[in-house]
Amino acid sequence: MHPFAKRHFDKVLQKGELSGIDKGCKYYPSCHHNNLEDCTFCYCPFYPCGDEATGGKWIRGAIWSCEDCNWIHRTKVASKVLEEMKNLGINKSEDIEKEWISLNKVRERVKTLYPL
Repeated sequence: MHPFAKRHFDKVLQKGELSGIDKGCKYYPSCHHNNLEDCTFCYCPFYPCGDEATGGKWIRGAIWSCEDCNWIHRTKVASKVLEEMKNLGINKSEDIEKEWISLNKVRERVKTLYPL
């Protein structure tokens, strides 16, 4: 996991609530082009999901680009994902890697509630 992502996840998990829109971020709103509702998961806990239905795509052969994905940035999606992470006992960034399989099951459940 990238050190920036690790630091971000640790802050999110410690806070335990959605952050909303971060208009002070130097990448806002260009990070995702439209319909951005929540920046809690600036770094996606499912990266790389490899699901092109999200709008994401493989670039340069082996790099996953989330630029056109807004799914995790919907308020209802982010809220449900955070709730499910708490239910799994994910309290720090290291837990994301340990619970990768369970976390991806969460992704599939949330996807059925809030389709892409």
